[in-house]
Amino acid sequence: MDNVKKSSEIKRFTEGNLTSHLVKFAIPVLLSHFMMILLNTVDMIVVGQRLGEIGTSAVSIGGSVAMFLNAFIGGFSSAAQVIIAMMIGAGKNKQISKFISTVCGFIFVIAIASIFVMLPFTDSMLSLLNTPSDAYSGAYEYAIICIIGIVPIYFYHIISAIFRGLGDSKHPFIFIAIACSLNIVLDIVFVLFLDMGVGGAAIATVIAQLVSVVLSFTVLAIKRNAFELTIKIKDFCTWDKRELSRFIKLAIPMAINNSAIQIAGMVINSLTNDYGVTVSAFAGIRANIATTVDLILGAIATAGAMIIGQNIAAGKLKRVNGTLLRVGIISLSVSALLIVLFLAFPVSIFGVFTKEDAVLEMVIPYLPILIFSLVNAGIRPVTRALIDGSGNKRINLIAAILDAIVARIGLAVVFGVLLKWGYMGLWFGTTLAELVPILIGIVFYFVLVWKKLRKNTDEKDLENGQ
Repeated sequence: MDNVKKSSEIKRFTEGNLTSHLVKFAIPVLLSHFMMILLNTVDMIVVGQRLGEIGTSAVSIGGSVAMFLNAFIGGFSSAAQVIIAMMIGAGKNKQISKFISTVCGFIFVIAIASIFVMLPFTDSMLSLLNTPSDAYSGAYEYAIICIIGIVPIYFYHIISAIFRGLGDSKHPFIFIAIACSLNIVLDIVFVLFLDMGVGGAAIATVIAQLVSVVLSFTVLAIKRNAFELTIKIKDFCTWDKRELSRFIKLAIPMAINNSAIQIAGMVINSLTNDYGVTVSAFAGIRANIATTVDLILGAIATAGAMIIGQNIAAGKLKRVNGTLLRVGIISLSVSALLIVLFLAFPVSIFGVFTKEDAVLEMVIPYLPILIFSLVNAGIRPVTRALIDGSGNKRINLIAAILDAIVARIGLAVVFGVLLKWGYMGLWFGTTLAELVPILIGIVFYFVLVWKKLRKNTDEKDLENGQ
């Protein structure tokens, strides 16, 4: 095994206080997610204040196309983080350089391919989403610009995952904080002063992400010795087949999982948009709030998965249980706080996104569904941390099929269409479906499959990612 040098900045979580590790790693991730929330919502807020519900709807629908691509690359970045964590836990530090250069080169190709695949179908996707005619041109403009600028967006995700896989969650926070600050300034300039509308908001986002990526690559190059990296420029073009295979085997199921959930959301949005621009605008705000909650609690899951990945690879399974317990306590506490806030100030919170009375009148009827969703959100980080941290590709694929394709779409159609509950039925069905991955995670834990995965970690296990 390759021992971590004393001067190394690679962090190991197989020893020491679990609570301290979890909190110290999770706080920068949470702050990063908070900045990502601002990055995602500032467009909607600025455009909504300038153009009203039509602008809000346009950003929401156009952004859903970009969010699909974000979800897709999110699966790849999660896989990269887990694999790097397992390499560290198993003491295979020398393999990390080959893995990083291979993954970065591969992601660049995937990003370029995504542009050429998505551009011809943008119009069709917006049509399938039943985009209201008033918001169509804005939604199309927003989606096209985000697709063209997908390379820096992809690389922000993957570079952040590399830093976190190495145990450094502080630098990704710095990068996204800079991007967020720049995005806010550019939104004000492009949308409010230059009157560039929805397209200006999209351009601001792409430019901010590009600056963030340049900074992240620069810092990674400067700190390569501290992270024990021996990467040369040519390595990004000469991929290691074994590392690429290991990555793809885990990344594809995770990407399918994330993408399937996003596709399910787009299908439900399509059904929702049939109810007009007011409901469409509310749906966009609702989705933004749901994303915000997921990003907040996802920080806890990300930190938990990182620690769990190292300890499963090291065969320290008692620390896995201890991590799960701490993840549950923290996430449920955050969920309870959010429930109190939404019960106390529901209209005020939704009012941050819009001033339209017709949209705000929908808040109170939706509140019970929101509270149900927040309860689910408090439980989900526990099972998500275990599943992601285990690096099990099959369970991710099963969760994707049952959660997104079967449950979310199926239950939304049952309550929204068959039982004729309307758009509230669509949202209730989606919320009910959130229980599916929780149940899958509980079964995964109690049948003890995860213990067999890494109990006797060897190089073959790491290569297969099973």
